Amino acid sequence: MRIAHVTAGVRGLATYALNQYNYFDKQEDVETLIITSAKWRKQAIPVYEPDSFLIGKIFPWPKNVREIEKKLVGFHPDILHHHHPSGRLDFHIAKFQKKLDVPMLCTVHMSVGSKKYFIDKMMNRFFLTVRKNFANVDVYVAISKYVQKQLEEIGGVPKEKIVLLYAGVDHTVFKPIERTQHDTLEISFVGQIMLEKGIDILINTVIELAKVKKVKLNIIGDGNLKTLLQKKTKNNPEINWVGYLKGQDKVSEFYAKSDVVVLPNRWDEAFSYIPLESMACGTAIIASKVGGNSEAIVEGKTGLLIDVGDSDALFKLLKETKMEEFWEMGRNGREHVLEHFTLDLFGQKYQRLYENLMTNPNKIEQID
Repeated sequence: MRIAHVTAGVRGLATYALNQYNYFDKQEDVETLIITSAKWRKQAIPVYEPDSFLIGKIFPWPKNVREIEKKLVGFHPDILHHHHPSGRLDFHIAKFQKKLDVPMLCTVHMSVGSKKYFIDKMMNRFFLTVRKNFANVDVYVAISKYVQKQLEEIGGVPKEKIVLLYAGVDHTVFKPIERTQHDTLEISFVGQIMLEKGIDILINTVIELAKVKKVKLNIIGDGNLKTLLQKKTKNNPEINWVGYLKGQDKVSEFYAKSDVVVLPNRWDEAFSYIPLESMACGTAIIASKVGGNSEAIVEGKTGLLIDVGDSDALFKLLKETKMEEFWEMGRNGREHVLEHFTLDLFGQKYQRLYENLMTNPNKIEQID
């Protein structure tokens, strides 16, 4: 079985493609081609990376689409797997499918119906603009119930063409370390340093918390607010700017040594990898009640959920929750991931879906 992936190669979409590659690379009967529409920044794996640039630092634009088409045709895939959004390639995916004459599935990685923030509105408008290019998609993969509902209500996609399939993480890479008693609450944030992720809320909360409690915040990632926020916090030793880390093992170290990971996102993120990676490392997670967060986190058992922008609630949780309570949630989170969100489970689900698509594309079986 030969699977060709067309993906953005950045952010969560790249992590998703990386995890698929890491699973299927071990399967002798599967060959994978990953084509990215932007520069690949994740763990080094074989990818076809055309010459491209980012419009507005977020929209991937490959310069030569013909080269990509030739690469796909030369690979002779059995299935074309498109990952939306992929920038310019979203406009060309129908042409690729017609040229290849193979089944196509489309995994939708973004909220397609939210309009609260700029990035939500942009993703909604972009989906409505390019969805005609998905007219011949055999099956849509929704990465959360949240996205599944939006595809039905906003996208007009028939229920029988949508499969819910949750992501998974490599629990042998994202794994706990032995905890020792200490008196400084260690918090980590992982992701884009941007307004939609709520990093400013977390920084302000930690600065206030440092007045009454020993605390340290590790910030892992890059983004358009980084320079501004670094200047703002230059006299705050409790804020540790780590920067972008290339490689899951390096990020895992920060998850594992943290007492809690905080994801205070404002926008309707479809299904973030941050809660899964944190829980896999045996670390509690606090996240906003948006997008797919509540589908990954078991409230009060593996983590805690707060209303969007509720800095008072976040401050209270970080101030009053005992270290041992966070650690207990972390242990529960590890078990939760092992039961529901491992890389093997993720890969096996996709293998079933691919085989279903090749043998009986007119009757797609549900997954999650």
